[in-house]
Amino acid sequence: MKKSKTQNNKKKSSEPFQAAARTLESMESLVLFSQFFLDPVGEAFVRLLKWLFKDGEMEASKGQKRYGQLWREVMEAPKTPGSVIVGNDLQDYWLERLLEDPNPFHRKAELVPLPQISFSLQKAYQRELAVFRSILKTDWEGEVKKALGSVKGSALPSLEENAQLEASKTTPARAGMKKKILSDRINDTQLVSEIGNYFYQNGFGLFGSSRAFRWANSPEGLGNLEGIQAIDPVRLENLVGYDEIRQPLIENIEGFVAGKPANNVLLYGERGTGKSSHVKALLNAYGDKGLRVVEVHPDQLKDYPEILKPLRGRRERFILFVDDLSFEENETSYKGLKALLEGTVEATPSNVILIATSNRRHLIKEFFAERVGGIHQDGEVHGQDTVEEKLSLSDRFGLVVSFYTPDQDTYLKIVESWAKHEGIRMPAQELHVRALRWEKSNNVRSGRTARQFINDLKGKF
Repeated sequence: MKKSKTQNNKKKSSEPFQAAARTLESMESLVLFSQFFLDPVGEAFVRLLKWLFKDGEMEASKGQKRYGQLWREVMEAPKTPGSVIVGNDLQDYWLERLLEDPNPFHRKAELVPLPQISFSLQKAYQRELAVFRSILKTDWEGEVKKALGSVKGSALPSLEENAQLEASKTTPARAGMKKKILSDRINDTQLVSEIGNYFYQNGFGLFGSSRAFRWANSPEGLGNLEGIQAIDPVRLENLVGYDEIRQPLIENIEGFVAGKPANNVLLYGERGTGKSSHVKALLNAYGDKGLRVVEVHPDQLKDYPEILKPLRGRRERFILFVDDLSFEENETSYKGLKALLEGTVEATPSNVILIATSNRRHLIKEFFAERVGGIHQDGEVHGQDTVEEKLSLSDRFGLVVSFYTPDQDTYLKIVESWAKHEGIRMPAQELHVRALRWEKSNNVRSGRTARQFINDLKGKF
């Protein structure tokens, strides 16, 4: 039975149809964001819009299926660890995708202040941003329910189910920017300025979403930076008993983030004494001032020219962090460290310093045979020259900070600090007795032992 012209006109004037028609038409005009809806979520969204556009001619079951496909794609899309969800799940997905979109405005905004970006590019971005915000703020779940009717629409899975789940905030500026884009209190002209300033201050892409990175090698041997989202939240105030020891390190980093020359640093001492924890704490303390950390494995030091390439010329200040650095007797990878410390024809960028931790003051294992005579045990005639070259590595660090095993009083103060930080309430005397018992059972007194004790205690209360 054919529908009357009046019925069709009624359908064509419905809110879901109008929202879909406007959106499909505006999406056709996108140039800067032309690739935005070409991912699985975007393709599922377009299929849903086409059903809404033809809701008078397509059966309800198809609309339910297309909405379900969109919902599934959103649920399966990877979430950024440590990010704060803003809006519903679909909105948050699009907000994250917007901040990762490699269009010309975003890339230029990372490099120069907004006044230095051409007016025509700003206006084009503003027009397309208005289209994006209109799509973003439309209640598409509600529009589908209107098209299906109250009975069939009630069976749809909700996009709001996970909207209130939040993980720890690693990049507060990113969450704030997402909230501004979704807000009705800021117009498109103001938002262009806000987004431009955000990218200029925080960087774009990988550098905009992460403060810590690792250098990762593929099976083919190619290296690249990977963002680290779940950063250890340790703070300098958690590292009790090191105030005097770390002061030169703090002064060095404060000068570094202020744009002044800074020294490469060697942190050495017994295991568990807080060397690597201080590097993480520095990132948490100075990340808002542009400090970033790139974790590099000792075996990757030979890749230092490639590691430096993406860091050179950026406004952020990077620590190349090499943990547990030491070299075996016949190892030659120390030459990569030497080149990094001394520089080659291509100078190390001024926005990069090296911080290494080691349990050995001179970074290498020393054998008595290496100390007696000029013939090395492997037959090298000038073996002593190699030994001296290795031994002189630590002298090439401009700053060397020694971390020592804490005495009992300091150990107990560290325990008290972590207990307070973790919200553990226990009489001091009982806490001390338990902590000393834990120390003896682990045969080592250190900041790491204190933290492990508190972790164990948390599991029992």
